[in-house]
Amino acid sequence: MLQLINKKKIYFYLISFFFISSLYNHNLIKDFEHIFKINEIKIENTKKEIDEVILSNTRFLLDKNILFLNKKFLLEKMNKLNFLETISIKKKYPSTINIKTKATSLIAITYINQKKYYVGLNGNFILGKNISNKKKLPIIFGKFNANDYIFLQKELLNQKINLNEITKYNYHKNKRWDLYLKNNILIQLPNKKIDKAINLYKQFELNNKINPNAIIDLRISDRLIFKNG
Repeated sequence: MLQLINKKKIYFYLISFFFISSLYNHNLIKDFEHIFKINEIKIENTKKEIDEVILSNTRFLLDKNILFLNKKFLLEKMNKLNFLETISIKKKYPSTINIKTKATSLIAITYINQKKYYVGLNGNFILGKNISNKKKLPIIFGKFNANDYIFLQKELLNQKINLNEITKYNYHKNKRWDLYLKNNILIQLPNKKIDKAINLYKQFELNNKINPNAIIDLRISDRLIFKNG
């Protein structure tokens, strides 16, 4: 009989132990989840409007567990904000996400399907309503690839052409550029060997006076045809 009572006590203690342990573990898990809940997203940028756009796209992270945050997924989501050039995401335990970004430089304006877009130095077309701009930028006409325009700018800078003197560009279907300078001076570039053509223009500019409305035709290789305005 004594042996039976002892067995009953043992069963009671075991059941009590598991019950208490379960309660304790449940509370521990709840505390654990609370501690590691994301309750703050810090964004480091130079423009308030950009911070607000980033915050609106990351607000879904609030109250999520920081331990299970998939940074790759978040980066893919933020890469859709095509006005950003660089993105850095860091977890600050126990409950903060730090996001550091750099906005791309805007280098031109163009119109696609009658909507205004900025051309970014990151090679993207950025919808005008998504970002503000106070800098005076040239306008590009024609259907072009942003990276082709970036390449052209590099070639112009290599020849020490002042980009601020160019008010608009026209891109043709045969993949060549027309440049319109201040005073309505037109430079017609070829679609090949652009660097040589720009160098030829630069040498001509140094030795000749170019009047308003002049045309500098560089479309034929190694030739410059000049029509003074």
